[in-house]
Amino acid sequence: MSNSKKQGLFEISIVVVKILLVFLLVINAFVLVFYGLINRGDVVERDQVRFMEKWDISEDDDGCQILSSFLPDGVEDNEYLYFATRKDVSVYINGELRKDFVDARDVNIPGGSVKRFLFKVPLQGTDSGAELRIVRHSDQDVDLGLPEAFIGTASGVFAYLMKTIGPVFLLSFVVLIFSFVAVVVSIVLRIMYRQRIDLLYGALGIFIIAAWMITDSKLFPFVFGEYHVNGLLSFMLCGMIPLGLILYLASIQRGRYKKYMFVIVVLCIINAVIWPILHLTGIASYYQMIDPANAVLAALSISGIVILVVDAVKRNTSAYHYTFIGFLGFLVGCLIELTNTLFEIHIVGESVPMVVGLGFLLTFIVIQQVHDLRRINMEKQHAIDISEAKTRFLASMSHEIRTPINAILGMNEMILRENSDRAVEEYSRNIKTSGKMLLMLVNDVLDFTKIESGKLEIKESEFHMSDMLYDVISLIRERAEEKSLELTTEVTDEVPDEVVSDEFRIRQILINLMNNAVKYTEQGTVTLKVGGAYTEDGYSLKLVVKDTGKGIRKEDQKDLFEAFSRVDMKSNANIEGTGLGLAIVKSIVDSMNGELGVDSEYGQGSEFWVKLSVGYKSKEPLKYDFESNRTKDVVVSSTVSFTAPDARILAVDDNQSNLTIVKLFLKRNGIVPDLCSTGTKAIELCKEKRYDLILMDHMMPEPDGIETLHRIREDEESLNKDTKAIVLTANAVAGSRQLYISEGFDDYLTKPLDSGILEETVKNMLPKDKVLLSKPDTYVDKRATDESAPLQAKLRAIKGLDYKTALKYCGGEEELLQEIIADVAKEGQERAERMRQSLALNDILAYKIDAHTIKSSMATLGLSDFSERAKKHEYAARDNDLAFIDGDAEGFISEYLDICNKLGEI
Repeated sequence: MSNSKKQGLFEISIVVVKILLVFLLVINAFVLVFYGLINRGDVVERDQVRFMEKWDISEDDDGCQILSSFLPDGVEDNEYLYFATRKDVSVYINGELRKDFVDARDVNIPGGSVKRFLFKVPLQGTDSGAELRIVRHSDQDVDLGLPEAFIGTASGVFAYLMKTIGPVFLLSFVVLIFSFVAVVVSIVLRIMYRQRIDLLYGALGIFIIAAWMITDSKLFPFVFGEYHVNGLLSFMLCGMIPLGLILYLASIQRGRYKKYMFVIVVLCIINAVIWPILHLTGIASYYQMIDPANAVLAALSISGIVILVVDAVKRNTSAYHYTFIGFLGFLVGCLIELTNTLFEIHIVGESVPMVVGLGFLLTFIVIQQVHDLRRINMEKQHAIDISEAKTRFLASMSHEIRTPINAILGMNEMILRENSDRAVEEYSRNIKTSGKMLLMLVNDVLDFTKIESGKLEIKESEFHMSDMLYDVISLIRERAEEKSLELTTEVTDEVPDEVVSDEFRIRQILINLMNNAVKYTEQGTVTLKVGGAYTEDGYSLKLVVKDTGKGIRKEDQKDLFEAFSRVDMKSNANIEGTGLGLAIVKSIVDSMNGELGVDSEYGQGSEFWVKLSVGYKSKEPLKYDFESNRTKDVVVSSTVSFTAPDARILAVDDNQSNLTIVKLFLKRNGIVPDLCSTGTKAIELCKEKRYDLILMDHMMPEPDGIETLHRIREDEESLNKDTKAIVLTANAVAGSRQLYISEGFDDYLTKPLDSGILEETVKNMLPKDKVLLSKPDTYVDKRATDESAPLQAKLRAIKGLDYKTALKYCGGEEELLQEIIADVAKEGQERAERMRQSLALNDILAYKIDAHTIKSSMATLGLSDFSERAKKHEYAARDNDLAFIDGDAEGFISEYLDICNKLGEI
């Protein structure tokens, strides 16, 4: 999902939350006004609950208080006598014990009953006018004065309680549910945002207060059927009341009163723990501790108020202004409740102001959290925007820097070759060393900007491990020799040579690790170990780079793979680099779902290892001596396995050098193909002439190869509706063959073309009556002779050109190589101008086709690195990655022109 869509959903969710909270506020206001001010009504007569108000008080020989009275007339069988008690009590009617309560017998909770509860005594119809005697055995009840006693049915008493204290009980439940939801949401947000969510503490504090109000209510035993557990719960929750809200205050104030808040939190915890322990262990009962417990609660509450006042005076509450308003509303409710209790000025119903204030506080705490999350989201998006702008700037600057660096290094190379002055040569070599280092640093920045912007792609293809390893070692060897280091390789297990993975990224991993090893090793050896094991899904490749350098301290290893991180800065101050190399390796390995680690002991060297899951084409093993085998002369077949002078072949490609390759490859077989550079021309030729075989490039200007083949097959005037066709393409990715076969091609060949494979494929596709088989003979490849030395020497002037690879793709024919070089050089200026024009017109498809062509021709000439760069531009055009193209296009085109100009001088 895009960032804009996420932002839109976030804004909608904020609106929904605010609507729900306004609804909660409306409920609070309704309860306050209707049940607190309007309908506090007289329900005694209406619900036929009768109060007993006349009592005679006396005392027996044991010191127990006796309350005597007479039951009213009209008592019915289904009625009960209710009165409040805490401890042992006995009820006698007409001198007979009707019911008693013995704390030690009837309460199985440690410490006994805690709070007063409504004692329920069953009555009978014959009890009308009977003598009633209540014996109170405990001073705890006597000290509280006369109890409120009333008679009624169970439903009538429940209705009476619902009318008097029911609104507070129900509203407390509403607040409890909302606060519980807020706690759950807070936990989810904490997981999502991976940061502290203040709402969690505030909602938890309000949940505790709401739970205390519910358990403290006389309705609790009527709803839940338990007389005594609510007393203990109420007592324990009461001690916890300040804790949640104090933690919330500490959280939203971001440690401004850290020491003070720490003391208060510790006192809150002690208060919440010590009183229940004393009660449950029987050391002291709640009744004995009620005064000190209330004093501590009052002191803690006042402390919280003082902190809020101090913050308001210092004008710090602007950071949590919604919460501050909520606390003010809660305090107003508490003050009204205190007025009701102390002065008996009943402005509103009992406990209504407090529970309404509690709901008010919860509402504004949630609004504060939503506001904070919205602000955090906006700040995060702003930071992302800044980071992306930085990334674009770094990428742009890096590309801009690369262009002059390439020119400097190129011109410096010419100075080295043509100069005879030893002093100038020394200056020039210093320029070369510093220039290469600068280029490497710029490349690191480029790769890191891709990683930061999420554009690091893993693209699998088939490649030879031996070729890739040879290229890496050749690149590192020069730097190792400059420091007189020994560079060795070991194949420790049976490793497949033909591997399916991202060759470019594995090469990048090895270059960074080995370059790092060379940088931090002053003497000794740098060793590359290649091993692994076959698995059910493929092959687990393990690459190890070991050095005899200074090693890494244990405490520094944890930050080793962080960007811009460099360990032991004091002793490594003279080491060049950005500190990005290992961070880039880590990102690549993570993207390939691999593992990366280091084993190192300070003073004894380091061993970096990488594990990657790769595929393989065959189990032909990587040879232990792959380095030496790579440099040996190659004996290739000069056999012309067939001739077909009468064969009619059409070759279609918009790249002239590719057409030249096909023409010269087929020349040995006595075939002179018709050549054309556009699909439109090919369609016209197919109307005029019947061919035995069509060789077609895919990536051409409209129509492309696939569309051209479709038109040839469907055209009524075409003479080649059933002529076999072979696609020639540089798209050597998995699934390409199936794609082209499904589009109507008969076979598929990848560029750079292999002369042997092309010859064999053409032989199989041509009509049998036109193929004349030849006798085999062999000859030593021209690469092994000295005749190619002049051309080889000239080609060394072109950085990155592998002469042996180029000669290989030309079938060992140096004459063919020279023709291809001429064709590539000739079309360079025109193609470069066309690419610039495509960019100016925003014709990305045309740009993609030219990049594809350059990729193919550069690979044929052994310029693998530049071919890889062209491949990136082709894929960027395919994926519409305009940022990459805009940043690198001019440098890419300039380098291409430079190569073409150098080729033209040969």
